[in-house]
Amino acid sequence: MQSIETMRAKVDICIMFMLTLWLTPLLSETQVDNGPFIDSECVTCHTERNPELIKQWQSGSHAITHDVGCIGCHGDQHEDSNIRARSDHTCKGCHEGAVGHSYTTSKHGVINHLEETEHGWRQPLQRGNYRSPGCSYCHFHDAGHQDTMAQERGPEMRQWICSGCHGPRYVREQLANGERQLEIADLKVSEGERLITTAAEDQSDTLRALRQNLIRHRKNVLYGVGHQSPDYQWWHGQPALDGDLIRIRDSLLQTYQQQLLSNSSKE
Repeated sequence: MQSIETMRAKVDICIMFMLTLWLTPLLSETQVDNGPFIDSECVTCHTERNPELIKQWQSGSHAITHDVGCIGCHGDQHEDSNIRARSDHTCKGCHEGAVGHSYTTSKHGVINHLEETEHGWRQPLQRGNYRSPGCSYCHFHDAGHQDTMAQERGPEMRQWICSGCHGPRYVREQLANGERQLEIADLKVSEGERLITTAAEDQSDTLRALRQNLIRHRKNVLYGVGHQSPDYQWWHGQPALDGDLIRIRDSLLQTYQQQLLSNSSKE
């Protein structure tokens, strides 16, 4: 019969063996050089660890259109690299102007600004982890590296992400309202384009600038709808388009009146 000491020794050995099996992968994961790194080093390592993630980045607009690499969002240090990439400050470093301001002036943006130090961007970008979504929560939901709010992902993806915080009926109503707002904006742009085509050649410079305003203000409506920003749905969006139409008509009317005066003086 084995002594108690012998049995205890065997139990201790078993415990140490199990701890070794459990801790070894954890230690191997944490023993990573902190950097600094360059993009190619990030891609080489993460292609082995998570090839699907690299494929998503390579086929996304950051890599293809804007040539934004890993360190552009994550920084060149490994520690807290995911936190840096999730932060609104990182996104707004590039996405300035109407894109960033429309989110900042939304209810989501205001809450995130006030509570940024509390949530700290440490939780995964998944349902229930944030009281209010930041840029990365919606656009890179569940840690993906392709824009989950992109038009080609379809309305189902947007509805699924929004319903993580909001009720299904509310989400459907907001999406339907957004579509209607864009339809109205497109009608205003079409009317402005039609008026511009009737203009005389000597008005081309003036009307070209007015046409650019049409396009810009239509984008504001899109940003306002997407970011749920009342300022960009309205003051910088729909009323701004109304103002563009008034100015286009006024420019055409002035030219017409000048032509009448010129013709009458010749008679």
